[in-house]
Amino acid sequence: MSLVKRLWIAVGLIILAAVLSAGIINIHSAQHYLENELKVKNLDTATALALTISQSASDAVTVELLLSSQFDLGHYQRIDYLGPDGGLLVRRERVTQPPAVPAWFMRLFPIMPEPGMAMIQSGWKQLGSIQLHSDPSFAYESLWRSALVLAELFLLGGVFVGVLGMVYIRRVLRPLYRVVEQAEALAERRYLEIRPPRTREFRLIIEAMNRLAHRTKVLLDDETARLHKLKTEHEVDARTGFMVSEVFRRNAADEIERETTNPQGLLLLVRIVNLEALNREIGRLQADCLIESMAQQMRRALQAETGVHYGRLSATEFGILLPGQGDSAPVLQQLHASLLQVEHGHLLQLSYGAARYDAHSDLFELLSTCEQSLTPAGAERLALPLPGDAPPSHSAREWEQILQVALREHEFQLALYPVRGRNHSYLHTEAPARLHSSVCGETLVAGAFLPWARRQGLVGQVDLEILAQTLASVERHEHDICINLGYESVCDEGLVQRIVDMMGQSKAQAAQLWFDVGEEVAFENPLAFARFCERLRPLGCKIGIEHLDRHVAHLARLHGLGLHYIKLSRALVQDVGHEVTAQALLRGLCTIGHTMGMLVIAEGVSQSDDVPLLFNLGLDGVTGSAIA
Repeated sequence: MSLVKRLWIAVGLIILAAVLSAGIINIHSAQHYLENELKVKNLDTATALALTISQSASDAVTVELLLSSQFDLGHYQRIDYLGPDGGLLVRRERVTQPPAVPAWFMRLFPIMPEPGMAMIQSGWKQLGSIQLHSDPSFAYESLWRSALVLAELFLLGGVFVGVLGMVYIRRVLRPLYRVVEQAEALAERRYLEIRPPRTREFRLIIEAMNRLAHRTKVLLDDETARLHKLKTEHEVDARTGFMVSEVFRRNAADEIERETTNPQGLLLLVRIVNLEALNREIGRLQADCLIESMAQQMRRALQAETGVHYGRLSATEFGILLPGQGDSAPVLQQLHASLLQVEHGHLLQLSYGAARYDAHSDLFELLSTCEQSLTPAGAERLALPLPGDAPPSHSAREWEQILQVALREHEFQLALYPVRGRNHSYLHTEAPARLHSSVCGETLVAGAFLPWARRQGLVGQVDLEILAQTLASVERHEHDICINLGYESVCDEGLVQRIVDMMGQSKAQAAQLWFDVGEEVAFENPLAFARFCERLRPLGCKIGIEHLDRHVAHLARLHGLGLHYIKLSRALVQDVGHEVTAQALLRGLCTIGHTMGMLVIAEGVSQSDDVPLLFNLGLDGVTGSAIA
């Protein structure tokens, strides 16, 4: 039984005891009052009747007439005229009807007034006595009515006191609800801190739990910072802040092959032709500062682009991957103009290469193409006949028609890929979206049509269409399915409400839904993502972060959201069997994830030999081409 129920029972019993005690005391007081009043009335009436008989009664007939007259005028049960020797001379008695009062009430509160007695005399001679008994029926009825009124008043008072008690108990127990909420959050490994209340006992409990939550968050922050430092030392070039060669190659390959990103883009290669001459001319230290400035200028020149990957491939070469970019000439002109602005930029001799990639491109072939296309740039302008520039496969008007028809004709479908846990157990099924277009006759992956859907403001409708198909698939096959939600579906309140309404109509299937949210959406829009989690978590679905890589340093920020899992990017787990640092990083990420109550899943596992190692490092699930 809950504490609230116990308190309510205690309050109810106290109110009931108080009401019953006060009621019994009041009824007993009224009972004694009525008995005394009847006693006084009996005595007064008997005295007056005896005086009248003493003064005017000369014979028995007159006395009998006086007794009958008095008996008929009042509410009497019996009047007796006794002789001097105590013998009964005259009696008047009425057979009364029982009062309209419950018998139990009369038994519980009996009214038995003493009879009134008076002597009848003639001078000094005693003629007899009068004994008068009043009828208590009217007293019972009066006492019953008083009890009913008293009960009504006590009932109203009890209701009023109960309402006040309810308000007071709710106010007193409000901190308890926060304690329960915090305890439930800790059970779910969400480390929340709440303000301590003024109630001493609750304050001590909450302060202790706050200390536990704070210490855990500090440990998570410290561990996350340590892992970020390890990841940075392992993956980032200290001079430029770009990814080192091997890490850039892994991230670029992951970007090119990932279905949810744009399947087309550019790979640029920038080479410093005269680095040795610069070292001799301006000194090695100044040359290093020049390279650092070049890296900053590259980022500044391409800051308007999204999802750009920068890598330092060697001492003289830099690689830049630009997803979604199709024309290399404007990008190279902009990049070259920016690099000429650095100090000693007039001394630089640069060569540029570029290659356009699509979903089926091989990174090594792209790098080879860039090498072959390397062309030196003049100081004034850059005009290179670079390969790979091609017009888009579909115009904006064609894309609009493709998407509109797909939404109207329900041409979106799900491609199913299993996610396996330990001992080949089943976790869920990933379901990336496909568009089987009747307009162009092609099957398009999400990365191909989502950028155009975003430009036309249709991402929300696409997500709702995919969600409807997912709910139907869960109902048919009764297995857990995981789908991806875009920025709009997470951050737009209207779309979130439509998702909640749709899932509310399919509550049985909602518990089998897993929602992947990209790390950029979750970490760059923390307030909107927190509201999204708060709205969907009560529905029973599972929410997690996918493609986690760049925001490892901010992983501890997710501690209060109640997420169920994180999916590590393919770039973090690729070739893990050959890199001790990567193994240490994955082991630390598993520790943090498990501390926060989340499953840790590896994406894009392509080598079956890595699967046992990943599980030994602490991961809970794997997906990719190595998983049957």
